[in-house]
Amino acid sequence: MKLNWIELLILCLIFSAAECGFHSLQFLSSGLVKSTGRPVFEQLLLFDGVEISYCDSRTRQEQLKPTLQTKHLPETCDEARADILAFLYETTPFINRTVGVVQRRRGCIQSDDGSVSAFEAWAVNGMDFLTFDPESQKWTSQSPSSETVRHLWNKDKERNFAFRHFIRHLCPEMIQKITLRSVNKNTELRVFGKPTAYTNQALLRCHVTTTDKSAGSVHLVGDAAPQAIWTSVTGPVPSGDGCVILRLTARIYTQKPNTYGCTVQTGSHNRTVYWDGKTLDGTDLANKFNSNWKVLSLLIGLGFTIIASTILFYGIIVLRKCDKKIPVPKKLDSLMMRLIENSSSPELKIIALSFVFGSNIPEKYKESLEEWAKRMKEKDLNYYDPDYFAGNSNVSEI
Repeated sequence: MKLNWIELLILCLIFSAAECGFHSLQFLSSGLVKSTGRPVFEQLLLFDGVEISYCDSRTRQEQLKPTLQTKHLPETCDEARADILAFLYETTPFINRTVGVVQRRRGCIQSDDGSVSAFEAWAVNGMDFLTFDPESQKWTSQSPSSETVRHLWNKDKERNFAFRHFIRHLCPEMIQKITLRSVNKNTELRVFGKPTAYTNQALLRCHVTTTDKSAGSVHLVGDAAPQAIWTSVTGPVPSGDGCVILRLTARIYTQKPNTYGCTVQTGSHNRTVYWDGKTLDGTDLANKFNSNWKVLSLLIGLGFTIIASTILFYGIIVLRKCDKKIPVPKKLDSLMMRLIENSSSPELKIIALSFVFGSNIPEKYKESLEEWAKRMKEKDLNYYDPDYFAGNSNVSEI
Protein backbone atom coordinates (compact mmCIF):
# COMPACT_ATOMS: atom_id res chain seq x y z
CA MET A 1 0.00 0.00 0.00
CA LYS A 2 2.86 2.37 0.77
CA LEU A 3 4.38 1.78 -2.66
CA ASN A 4 1.09 2.74 -4.32
CA TRP A 5 1.01 6.04 -2.45
CA ILE A 6 4.60 6.78 -3.48
CA GLU A 7 3.70 6.11 -7.11
CA LEU A 8 0.72 8.43 -6.79
CA LEU A 9 2.95 11.13 -5.31
CA ILE A 10 5.29 10.92 -8.29
CA LEU A 11 2.34 11.16 -10.66
CA CYS A 12 1.05 14.15 -8.75
CA LEU A 13 4.31 15.98 -9.38
CA ILE A 14 3.71 15.41 -13.08
CA PHE A 15 0.01 16.12 -13.43
CA SER A 16 -2.12 18.82 -11.86
CA ALA A 17 -3.65 18.14 -8.46
CA ALA A 18 -7.16 18.37 -9.86
CA GLU A 19 -6.39 15.63 -12.39
CA CYS A 20 -4.77 13.43 -9.74
CA GLY A 21 -7.58 13.88 -7.24
CA PHE A 22 -5.27 14.30 -4.24
CA HIS A 23 -2.78 16.73 -2.68
CA SER A 24 0.58 16.25 -1.00
CA LEU A 25 2.44 18.23 1.67
CA GLN A 26 6.14 17.58 2.40
CA PHE A 27 8.43 18.99 5.09
CA LEU A 28 12.09 18.66 3.99
CA SER A 29 14.43 19.45 6.91
CA SER A 30 18.22 19.28 7.08
CA GLY A 31 20.99 19.96 9.56
CA LEU A 32 24.55 20.67 8.46
CA VAL A 33 27.36 20.13 10.94
CA LYS A 34 30.16 22.69 10.59
CA SER A 35 33.68 22.41 11.95
CA THR A 36 33.16 25.60 13.95
CA GLY A 37 30.01 27.12 15.36
CA ARG A 38 26.50 25.78 15.68
CA PRO A 39 24.80 23.43 13.21
CA VAL A 40 22.92 25.09 10.35
CA PHE A 41 19.23 24.20 10.02
CA GLU A 42 17.04 24.61 6.92
CA GLN A 43 13.51 23.52 6.02
CA LEU A 44 11.59 23.65 2.76
CA LEU A 45 7.84 23.10 2.54
CA LEU A 46 6.38 21.67 -0.69
CA PHE A 47 2.70 21.52 -1.66
CA ASP A 48 2.01 19.31 -4.69
CA GLY A 49 5.70 19.58 -5.53
CA VAL A 50 5.68 23.41 -5.46
CA GLU A 51 7.76 25.37 -2.93
CA ILE A 52 5.46 27.36 -0.64
CA SER A 53 7.66 28.21 2.36
CA TYR A 54 11.26 28.32 3.58
CA CYS A 55 12.71 28.52 7.09
CA ASP A 56 16.24 28.42 8.54
CA SER A 57 18.05 28.69 11.85
CA ARG A 58 18.90 32.34 11.28
CA THR A 59 15.33 33.70 11.47
CA ARG A 60 13.32 30.61 12.50
CA GLN A 61 10.38 32.27 10.73
CA GLU A 62 8.45 30.70 7.86
CA GLN A 63 9.09 32.75 4.71
CA LEU A 64 6.09 32.21 2.47
CA LYS A 65 6.60 31.99 -1.29
CA PRO A 66 4.61 34.07 -3.83
CA THR A 67 3.09 30.86 -5.18
CA LEU A 68 1.07 30.53 -1.96
CA GLN A 69 -2.27 32.34 -1.85
CA THR A 70 -3.39 31.43 1.69
CA LYS A 71 -1.30 31.87 4.84
CA HIS A 72 -2.65 29.16 7.14
CA LEU A 73 0.75 27.73 8.06
CA PRO A 74 2.85 27.65 11.26
CA GLU A 75 4.69 30.92 11.77
CA THR A 76 7.94 29.28 12.93
CA CYS A 77 9.97 26.11 12.36
CA ASP A 78 11.12 25.78 15.98
CA GLU A 79 9.71 22.28 16.43
CA ALA A 80 11.43 20.86 13.34
CA ARG A 81 14.68 22.61 14.28
CA ALA A 82 14.56 21.11 17.77
CA ASP A 83 14.13 17.60 16.33
CA ILE A 84 17.18 18.03 14.06
CA LEU A 85 19.35 19.41 16.88
CA ALA A 86 18.26 16.59 19.19
CA PHE A 87 19.37 14.07 16.58
CA LEU A 88 22.77 15.76 16.18
CA TYR A 89 23.50 16.13 19.89
CA GLU A 90 21.83 13.04 21.38
CA THR A 91 21.85 10.41 18.63
CA THR A 92 25.16 10.99 16.84
CA PRO A 93 27.27 9.34 19.61
CA PHE A 94 25.48 6.03 18.89
CA ILE A 95 26.46 6.08 15.19
CA ASN A 96 29.80 4.51 14.28
CA ARG A 97 30.67 7.15 11.70
CA THR A 98 31.07 10.91 11.46
CA VAL A 99 27.81 12.75 10.81
CA GLY A 100 28.12 15.69 8.43
CA VAL A 101 24.53 16.12 7.22
CA VAL A 102 21.26 14.81 8.63
CA GLN A 103 18.06 15.00 6.53
CA ARG A 104 14.42 14.45 7.40
CA ARG A 105 11.47 14.02 5.06
CA ARG A 106 7.97 13.86 6.48
CA GLY A 107 4.46 14.71 5.32
CA CYS A 108 1.23 13.31 4.03
CA ILE A 109 -0.86 12.65 0.92
CA GLN A 110 -4.62 13.20 1.05
CA SER A 111 -7.08 12.06 -1.60
CA ASP A 112 -10.46 13.60 -2.38
CA ASP A 113 -12.25 10.82 -0.50
CA GLY A 114 -10.42 11.82 2.71
CA SER A 115 -7.99 8.90 2.92
CA VAL A 116 -4.53 9.86 4.17
CA SER A 117 -1.10 8.30 3.72
CA ALA A 118 1.64 9.58 6.03
CA PHE A 119 5.41 9.15 5.80
CA GLU A 120 8.59 10.03 7.70
CA ALA A 121 12.18 9.09 6.88
CA TRP A 122 15.64 10.13 8.08
CA ALA A 123 18.99 10.05 6.24
CA VAL A 124 22.59 10.56 7.36
CA ASN A 125 25.27 11.84 4.99
CA GLY A 126 22.91 11.32 2.06
CA MET A 127 22.22 7.64 2.88
CA ASP A 128 18.92 6.16 4.13
CA PHE A 129 18.98 5.73 7.91
CA LEU A 130 15.52 5.14 9.48
CA THR A 131 11.88 5.06 8.34
CA PHE A 132 8.79 5.45 10.53
CA ASP A 133 5.52 3.51 10.33
CA PRO A 134 2.77 5.77 11.76
CA GLU A 135 0.35 2.88 12.22
CA SER A 136 2.60 0.72 14.38
CA GLN A 137 4.62 3.70 15.62
CA LYS A 138 7.78 1.70 15.01
CA TRP A 139 11.06 2.55 13.32
CA THR A 140 12.72 0.40 10.64
CA SER A 141 16.47 0.35 10.16
CA GLN A 142 17.76 1.19 6.67
CA SER A 143 21.45 0.97 7.54
CA PRO A 144 23.58 -1.29 9.78
CA SER A 145 24.78 1.78 11.68
CA SER A 146 21.20 2.68 12.68
CA GLU A 147 20.40 -0.44 14.73
CA THR A 148 21.26 1.12 18.10
CA VAL A 149 19.30 4.27 17.30
CA ARG A 150 16.32 2.19 16.14
CA HIS A 151 16.13 0.42 19.52
CA LEU A 152 16.36 3.73 21.39
CA TRP A 153 13.69 5.46 19.31
CA ASN A 154 11.27 2.53 19.47
CA LYS A 155 11.35 2.86 23.26
CA ASP A 156 10.38 6.56 23.16
CA LYS A 157 6.59 6.05 22.98
CA GLU A 158 5.73 9.66 23.73
CA ARG A 159 7.78 11.12 20.88
CA ASN A 160 6.59 8.46 18.44
CA PHE A 161 2.99 9.34 19.26
CA ALA A 162 3.75 13.04 18.61
CA PHE A 163 5.36 12.21 15.26
CA ARG A 164 2.33 10.13 14.25
CA HIS A 165 -0.11 12.85 15.32
CA PHE A 166 1.67 15.43 13.20
CA ILE A 167 1.76 13.48 9.93
CA ARG A 168 -1.62 11.75 10.37
CA HIS A 169 -3.72 14.65 11.67
CA LEU A 170 -2.01 18.07 11.61
CA CYS A 171 -0.59 17.60 8.10
CA PRO A 172 -3.98 16.79 6.46
CA GLU A 173 -5.53 19.78 8.25
CA MET A 174 -2.86 22.04 6.73
CA ILE A 175 -3.60 20.64 3.27
CA GLN A 176 -7.24 21.69 3.61
CA LYS A 177 -6.16 25.30 4.26
CA ILE A 178 -3.56 25.65 1.49
CA THR A 179 -4.43 27.26 -1.84
CA LEU A 180 -1.95 28.04 -4.60
CA ARG A 181 -2.22 31.04 -6.86
CA SER A 182 -3.55 30.27 -10.30
CA VAL A 183 -0.80 30.08 -12.88
CA ASN A 184 -1.29 30.63 -16.58
CA LYS A 185 -0.28 27.57 -18.55
CA ASN A 186 2.86 28.45 -20.46
CA THR A 187 5.22 26.16 -22.35
CA GLU A 188 8.70 27.16 -23.53
CA LEU A 189 10.59 24.89 -25.94
CA ARG A 190 14.20 25.63 -26.89
CA VAL A 191 16.11 23.59 -29.47
CA PHE A 192 19.88 23.99 -29.88
CA GLY A 193 22.94 22.02 -30.91
CA LYS A 194 26.23 21.16 -29.28
CA PRO A 195 29.40 20.25 -31.23
CA THR A 196 31.07 16.86 -30.85
CA ALA A 197 34.47 15.43 -31.74
CA TYR A 198 33.06 14.41 -35.14
CA THR A 199 32.51 17.28 -37.58
CA ASN A 200 29.57 15.55 -39.26
CA GLN A 201 27.72 14.92 -35.98
CA ALA A 202 26.22 17.01 -33.19
CA LEU A 203 24.22 16.68 -30.00
CA LEU A 204 20.72 18.10 -30.37
CA ARG A 205 19.09 19.36 -27.16
CA CYS A 206 15.38 20.06 -26.72
CA HIS A 207 14.69 21.79 -23.38
CA VAL A 208 11.09 22.17 -22.24
CA THR A 209 9.97 24.36 -19.34
CA THR A 210 6.24 24.45 -18.75
CA THR A 211 3.69 25.33 -16.08
CA ASP A 212 1.30 22.89 -17.74
CA LYS A 213 1.82 19.74 -15.70
CA SER A 214 -0.05 17.75 -18.34
CA ALA A 215 3.08 17.96 -20.50
CA GLY A 216 4.16 14.36 -20.36
CA SER A 217 6.46 13.75 -23.33
CA VAL A 218 8.77 15.34 -25.90
CA HIS A 219 9.61 13.74 -29.26
CA LEU A 220 12.23 14.17 -32.00
CA VAL A 221 10.66 15.12 -35.35
CA GLY A 222 11.85 16.12 -38.82
CA ASP A 223 12.67 14.28 -42.02
CA ALA A 224 15.99 13.07 -40.58
CA ALA A 225 14.63 12.06 -37.16
CA PRO A 226 14.69 8.32 -38.00
CA GLN A 227 18.40 8.64 -38.83
CA ALA A 228 19.36 9.83 -35.34
CA ILE A 229 22.17 7.73 -33.87
CA TRP A 230 20.53 7.64 -30.43
CA THR A 231 17.91 9.54 -28.44
CA SER A 232 17.28 9.91 -24.70
CA VAL A 233 14.55 11.72 -22.75
CA THR A 234 14.62 12.84 -19.11
CA GLY A 235 11.64 14.11 -17.15
CA PRO A 236 9.11 15.34 -16.56
CA VAL A 237 10.76 16.64 -13.37
CA PRO A 238 9.30 19.37 -11.13
CA SER A 239 11.58 22.40 -10.83
CA GLY A 240 10.18 23.48 -7.45
CA ASP A 241 8.72 26.78 -8.69
CA GLY A 242 5.56 25.29 -10.18
CA CYS A 243 7.17 24.39 -13.50
CA VAL A 244 7.90 21.02 -15.04
CA ILE A 245 11.11 20.34 -16.98
CA LEU A 246 11.63 17.84 -19.81
CA ARG A 247 14.75 17.38 -21.90
CA LEU A 248 15.50 15.39 -25.03
CA THR A 249 19.05 14.71 -26.21
CA ALA A 250 19.83 13.14 -29.60
CA ARG A 251 23.05 12.46 -31.49
CA ILE A 252 22.42 13.46 -35.09
CA TYR A 253 24.13 13.88 -38.46
CA THR A 254 24.54 17.50 -39.50
CA GLN A 255 24.66 17.11 -43.30
CA LYS A 256 22.19 19.33 -45.14
CA PRO A 257 19.36 19.26 -46.04
CA ASN A 258 18.60 17.17 -42.92
CA THR A 259 16.02 18.85 -40.66
CA TYR A 260 15.40 18.13 -37.00
CA GLY A 261 12.94 19.46 -34.47
CA CYS A 262 11.11 18.62 -31.25
CA THR A 263 7.44 18.38 -30.33
CA VAL A 264 6.15 18.63 -26.77
CA GLN A 265 2.72 17.21 -26.06
CA THR A 266 0.45 18.86 -23.50
CA GLY A 267 -3.14 18.29 -22.56
CA SER A 268 -4.45 21.18 -24.64
CA HIS A 269 -2.07 21.42 -27.61
CA ASN A 270 1.24 20.35 -29.14
CA ARG A 271 4.13 22.71 -29.76
CA THR A 272 6.88 22.08 -32.32
CA VAL A 273 10.17 23.94 -32.82
CA TYR A 274 12.71 23.10 -35.55
CA TRP A 275 16.43 23.45 -35.08
CA ASP A 276 17.99 26.45 -36.85
CA GLY A 277 21.49 24.99 -36.86
CA LYS A 278 22.73 27.12 -33.95
CA THR A 279 24.19 26.41 -30.52
CA LEU A 280 22.84 27.68 -27.20
CA ASP A 281 24.80 30.95 -27.48
CA GLY A 282 23.47 31.60 -31.00
CA THR A 283 26.60 30.56 -32.90
CA ASP A 284 26.04 28.76 -36.18
CA LEU A 285 27.25 25.21 -35.67
CA ALA A 286 28.66 24.94 -39.23
CA ASN A 287 30.76 28.08 -38.70
CA LYS A 288 31.89 26.68 -35.38
CA PHE A 289 33.07 23.51 -37.11
CA ASN A 290 34.86 25.52 -39.84
CA SER A 291 36.49 27.80 -37.28
CA ASN A 292 37.71 24.85 -35.25
CA TRP A 293 39.01 23.16 -38.40
CA LYS A 294 40.88 26.30 -39.49
CA VAL A 295 42.52 26.60 -36.10
CA LEU A 296 43.44 22.92 -36.17
CA SER A 297 44.87 23.21 -39.70
CA LEU A 298 46.92 26.25 -38.68
CA LEU A 299 48.32 24.42 -35.67
CA ILE A 300 49.15 21.34 -37.76
CA GLY A 301 50.88 23.48 -40.42
CA LEU A 302 52.85 25.35 -37.78
CA GLY A 303 53.88 22.08 -36.20
CA PHE A 304 55.10 20.62 -39.50
CA THR A 305 57.04 23.83 -40.24
CA ILE A 306 58.80 23.70 -36.89
CA ILE A 307 59.62 20.01 -37.31
CA ALA A 308 60.94 20.50 -40.88
CA SER A 309 63.05 23.50 -39.83
CA THR A 310 64.51 21.55 -36.92
CA ILE A 311 65.37 18.57 -39.13
CA LEU A 312 66.97 20.85 -41.76
CA PHE A 313 69.00 22.72 -39.13
CA TYR A 314 70.40 19.59 -37.54
CA GLY A 315 70.93 18.01 -40.97
CA ILE A 316 73.15 20.89 -42.04
CA ILE A 317 75.15 20.61 -38.81
CA VAL A 318 75.65 16.87 -39.32
CA LEU A 319 76.69 17.34 -42.96
CA ARG A 320 79.22 19.99 -42.02
CA LYS A 321 80.71 17.74 -39.36
CA CYS A 322 80.86 14.86 -41.80
CA ASP A 323 82.48 17.05 -44.44
CA LYS A 324 85.25 18.04 -42.03
CA LYS A 325 85.86 14.44 -41.06
CA ILE A 326 86.16 13.07 -44.64
CA PRO A 327 89.89 13.11 -45.60
CA VAL A 328 91.23 13.59 -49.11
CA PRO A 329 92.24 10.18 -50.49
CA LYS A 330 96.04 9.69 -50.39
CA LYS A 331 96.18 8.56 -54.02
CA LEU A 332 94.40 11.70 -55.18
CA ASP A 333 96.58 13.83 -52.90
CA SER A 334 99.85 12.53 -54.44
CA LEU A 335 98.48 13.02 -57.94
CA MET A 336 97.65 16.63 -57.19
CA MET A 337 101.12 17.24 -55.71
CA ARG A 338 102.80 15.99 -58.89
CA LEU A 339 100.51 18.27 -60.89
CA ILE A 340 101.53 21.22 -58.73
CA GLU A 341 105.25 20.51 -59.13
CA ASN A 342 105.25 19.78 -62.86
CA SER A 343 102.51 22.08 -64.21
CA SER A 344 103.64 25.12 -66.17
CA SER A 345 100.14 26.62 -66.15
CA PRO A 346 99.58 29.00 -63.22
CA GLU A 347 95.82 28.53 -63.45
CA LEU A 348 96.02 24.74 -63.24
CA LYS A 349 98.58 24.97 -60.41
CA ILE A 350 96.32 27.31 -58.38
CA ILE A 351 93.34 24.96 -58.84
CA ALA A 352 95.40 22.01 -57.60
CA LEU A 353 96.74 24.01 -54.63
CA SER A 354 93.21 25.05 -53.63
CA PHE A 355 91.97 21.47 -53.86
CA VAL A 356 94.78 20.08 -51.68
CA PHE A 357 95.36 22.89 -49.16
CA GLY A 358 92.20 25.00 -49.35
CA SER A 359 92.91 28.52 -48.08
CA ASN A 360 95.99 27.39 -46.10
CA ILE A 361 98.51 27.38 -48.99
CA PRO A 362 102.14 26.83 -47.81
CA GLU A 363 104.69 29.64 -48.08
CA LYS A 364 106.71 27.93 -50.81
CA TYR A 365 103.74 28.10 -53.13
CA LYS A 366 102.83 31.70 -52.33
CA GLU A 367 105.04 32.90 -55.24
CA SER A 368 102.93 30.90 -57.70
CA LEU A 369 99.79 32.38 -56.16
CA GLU A 370 101.17 35.94 -56.50
CA GLU A 371 102.27 35.28 -60.08
CA TRP A 372 98.81 34.01 -60.94
CA ALA A 373 97.17 37.05 -59.31
CA LYS A 374 99.47 39.41 -61.29
CA ARG A 375 98.63 37.74 -64.57
CA MET A 376 94.91 37.92 -63.83
CA LYS A 377 95.22 41.63 -63.08
CA GLU A 378 97.02 42.30 -66.36
CA LYS A 379 94.44 40.27 -68.17
CA ASP A 380 91.67 42.37 -66.65
CA LEU A 381 93.45 45.54 -67.76
CA ASN A 382 93.63 44.25 -71.29
CA TYR A 383 89.89 43.82 -71.26
CA TYR A 384 88.63 46.73 -69.22
CA ASP A 385 91.22 49.63 -69.03
CA PRO A 386 90.35 52.39 -71.59
CA ASP A 387 93.82 53.99 -71.19
CA TYR A 388 95.46 50.72 -72.18
CA PHE A 389 93.43 50.51 -75.36
CA ALA A 390 94.05 54.21 -76.15
CA GLY A 391 97.85 53.85 -75.77
CA ASN A 392 98.19 50.74 -77.92
CA SER A 393 95.92 51.50 -80.86
CA ASN A 394 97.10 52.64 -84.30
CA VAL A 395 94.74 55.15 -85.84
CA SER A 396 95.34 56.05 -89.51
CA GLU A 397 94.15 59.28 -90.85
CA ILE A 398 92.53 59.46 -94.26
